[in-house]
Amino acid sequence: PSHLVLYSIRWYLFRIMMGAGLIKIRSSDKKWKWPHFSTMDYFYETQPVPNPLTRYFHWMPKWWHKFEVLSNHFVELIAPWLLLLPITSWRRLGGWIQVVFQGVLIS
Repeated sequence: PSHLVLYSIRWYLFRIMMGAGLIKIRSSDKKWKWPHFSTMDYFYETQPVPNPLTRYFHWMPKWWHKFEVLSNHFVELIAPWLLLLPITSWRRLGGWIQVVFQGVLIS
């Protein structure tokens, strides 16, 4: 594929992930913001398609749920910038971060 096509795909992925992160930060929901980071305390009770491990994740300690929120912010607000860098190894790292994140979401 041409450089224009590849860059367009990277730009599209960047916009999707950045948009997902910004909508959480810009929302009025304090659970996504400092110092609360408590969204995951409630997520497992209300997720639309729970899996067999949901019950166990729900009972994880608060520090784990804060880590989950901070990881989400990293993947959606910082890692997308890697996709746009001119250094191939950084772009690959950014791509793998997104692939692993989506894999976790799907499982």
